Amino acid sequence: MATGNTQKATKFAPAEAGEKRIDLSIDGDLTSIKLSSWVDGLGWCGEKTLSIEPEMLDVLHKMIGAARVRIRSQKELDGNVEAARRVLDFPITN
Repeated sequence: MATGNTQKATKFAPAEAGEKRIDLSIDGDLTSIKLSSWVDGLGWCGEKTLSIEPEMLDVLHKMIGAARVRIRSQKELDGNVEAARRVLDFPITN
């Protein structure tokens, strides 16, 4: 993905989770995110690649941050529901 710049592409260490992997690289002013899956006998096979322009990179960062907060909040709510189910309410008698 040449952009006309003489700069070399910058590649970051991949992030792996099980049989999925994300590679991130910068080439000129474009950031590329590549999703790959492990296939026995073949190795890492690319599934999808996104090329993100600088203007969208900050927007994507904010969206990912918002998604993390929402998922974390939902997990906390789900955990509290489970804890609430274990508490027995006894009737109050006078």
